[in-house]
Amino acid sequence: MINAVFTSKIDLWLAFLILGSSLLLILVPVWEWIYNDSSTTRILFISLLTIPGSILLLLIFFNIKYSLSEDELFVKNGFSTQSIPLKDITHIIPTNSMLSAPALSLDRIEIKYKGGNIVISPKDKEGFYHAVQQRVPALKIDDNDGLIKN
Repeated sequence: MINAVFTSKIDLWLAFLILGSSLLLILVPVWEWIYNDSSTTRILFISLLTIPGSILLLLIFFNIKYSLSEDELFVKNGFSTQSIPLKDITHIIPTNSMLSAPALSLDRIEIKYKGGNIVISPKDKEGFYHAVQQRVPALKIDDNDGLIKN
């Protein structure tokens, strides 16, 4: 059972980049139709290449969520969901890493756990910390505004 759901914080520049890219992908076949007087077959072919990419970008953009149950963190990113047992989390630290991640902001937190790490960007970072700390009391606030297991 999911107890808390956190949405991704969204940087304005990244929103413009993703939404602008989606719009451009949709406008390519329209441009071909209006300005190049292309054949119907060519327009359909271009549409089949560009519109699914646009839809995929938008689905990923609007479908990033971080959910906490009593014993797991679920990171939903587009079509996939990653499950991390809360008991395996060793520390959570703020980061501005630009590495690819299920995060729509550079105001991120890195979660290290047994078996790996993941970078996310919950909009309500303090609420997220509090919710994790409630479920894993062994995680304490450290000097870097993060959580660390004692």
